[in-house]
Amino acid sequence: MKQLGFVTIISLLIFVLMIPLAFLTGVTGFIPDLILFFALTLFYYWTYDTLRMTLPIFTLLIIGHILHACGIFGWYHISPVPIQWDHITHFFGTFPFALLFFRFAEQWKTKKWFTRKNLLLLIAVFIAATGIGAVVEMSEFIGYLTLGFGDGGLQFGPGDGLPDQNIIDSIGGGWINTGWDFIYNTLGILFGMIIMIIILINKQQEVSSIL
Repeated sequence: MKQLGFVTIISLLIFVLMIPLAFLTGVTGFIPDLILFFALTLFYYWTYDTLRMTLPIFTLLIIGHILHACGIFGWYHISPVPIQWDHITHFFGTFPFALLFFRFAEQWKTKKWFTRKNLLLLIAVFIAATGIGAVVEMSEFIGYLTLGFGDGGLQFGPGDGLPDQNIIDSIGGGWINTGWDFIYNTLGILFGMIIMIIILINKQQEVSSIL
C-alpha cells in the first residue's frame, strides 16, 4: 500500500503542476481534463481493492491520462512522434481499462479456457472497455455542442478533424475522427486482453509444473 500511496501522490502532483503549465503554453482547454484526472486518480485509489487492481494497472491508467494531458504542449496539433498523438492517447487510454476489466472478471472464469462462460466474460470485458471509449466520444461531442471549437477533451480541436464546420458537414471530418478513435480504442483493448490471456496461461503453466 505504501507503493500505491506513493504513485497516487506523484500522479496527483503531476496533474496539479500541469495546470499552470497549461496557462504558460496557452492551451487552457485541457484544465477541465486535468481536474477530472485528479478526481479519477482519487477514485482509482478508493476503489483499488474493490476493482481488484494491481499497481501496474493503476499506474497504466494514470499514464493513459497523462498522455492525453500532454496535449497542453500542443501535441494534438503537432505530434512529437510519427503517429498522430490522438491515436496514441486512444490506444493507451483504453489499453489499461482492458486490463482492469479483465482482471475483475477473472474471478468468475472457469479453469477450462474454452467454455461458454469464459467466452461471455471475454465479450463482457471487451464491451465494458469499449464503453469507456464510447463515453469519451460522447463527452467530446457534448462538449463541442456546448463549447464549440477548442482544445481539450470537451471541445473539438487539433487532432479531432477539420476546423471548418462546413467541411466537417460535407465530408465527415468529425465522423472520420470518431472512426479512427474507435479503431485505436479497439486495438488497445484487444492488446490488453491478449496480454492478460498470456499472463493467465503462464500462471496456469507454473502451477501445473509445481503440481
